Amino acid sequence: MQLSLDKLLIFVTATQEPSFAATARRLGKVPSVISNAISDLEIDLGVTLFDRSSRYPVLTSVGKTLLTEAEAVLSHCQSIIEQVQTLSAGHDTNLSIGIEDAFPYGILSPLLNRMHQRFAGLQIEFLQPGTDELLDLVLNDKAMLGLGTARAHYPPGIGFCRLGQAAFAVVVHRSHPLAAQGHVRLVQLADHLQLGLKSQTNHLLTVEYIKSPRSWMVQSQLALLEMLKNGLGWAILPKRLVSSELAAGELVELKLDAFPYTEWSVGLDMIWKVESRLGAAAAWLKTELMQTAVFS
Repeated sequence: MQLSLDKLLIFVTATQEPSFAATARRLGKVPSVISNAISDLEIDLGVTLFDRSSRYPVLTSVGKTLLTEAEAVLSHCQSIIEQVQTLSAGHDTNLSIGIEDAFPYGILSPLLNRMHQRFAGLQIEFLQPGTDELLDLVLNDKAMLGLGTARAHYPPGIGFCRLGQAAFAVVVHRSHPLAAQGHVRLVQLADHLQLGLKSQTNHLLTVEYIKSPRSWMVQSQLALLEMLKNGLGWAILPKRLVSSELAAGELVELKLDAFPYTEWSVGLDMIWKVESRLGAAAAWLKTELMQTAVFS
């Protein structure tokens, strides 16, 4: 029996989407290719992976068991590709890194000092996601490495490593009406203007609960902070970004009834494009970051 990696990729992706049509859109294929590939894989394996009796395909118990194995196979293949690319890479002269506001720059400083000594002449460009998301920067080869908040799912071709966590808070100016509330219900947030950083707010894993129908998306972190300090609205921000304002009492962290016992933290990930060949400097930084615990 020979297994096709393409079919395994389609199978795994199909488990992450609600339908084969959605899987086709994600992989840039027509729906019939997805359906045929999964049917062929079922024939090759002699099992039924999806129950198609309802409107949307549902994983069978056998499919759930084999999904873990398929994910492991694809992960091993990805690792081999990355190792080959790293071993065959030459010395790079330029390195671009995409960094979201949530990622603590201070963690990078000692690594960058060592990199500067190790790779003399290396030019580094730091890109801050704005209109372009961090994923877009990496997928379009504008950034070799991306550092930012975790996503629920990554598209095929993106490798990632969880580096740590960042604490987030819902904050307002001390003069804002919500600041006087001892505990704030989610419905109360919906009555007030929400300010958000476009590059990070939309993909935070709890954004479906903590949101307002009235929202302004801002590109600049400094602009957002100035709006907050003027009492304009509330925002979801890493505590690290507003630690001095919170300590001084200028900004206030809201206590949400829905999260009374939980420190709200968000994963911090490093991402890269599997097909891209990392040079020696990028590969060195990637390895060093994987060995660094990041908490803020």
